[in-house]
Amino acid sequence: MKPLERKSLRTLDLKDEASKDEIKTKFKELVKLHHPDANGGDSRSEEKLREIIQAYNYLKQAGLV
Repeated sequence: MKPLERKSLRTLDLKDEASKDEIKTKFKELVKLHHPDANGGDSRSEEKLREIIQAYNYLKQAGLV
């Protein structure tokens, strides 16, 4: 596993052996948790949401999702 793949999984609070379904489920859960509408526009939460989306997109490009 490449370092960026590992880092992306850590961003999603997942272990290296996470399945595609686990990745998708965790992504959806974190997006709901950190979405600005759920946090009154909290900028820290928005930044975390950006990191989560970037990590998920990287995992998708790497074929892990």
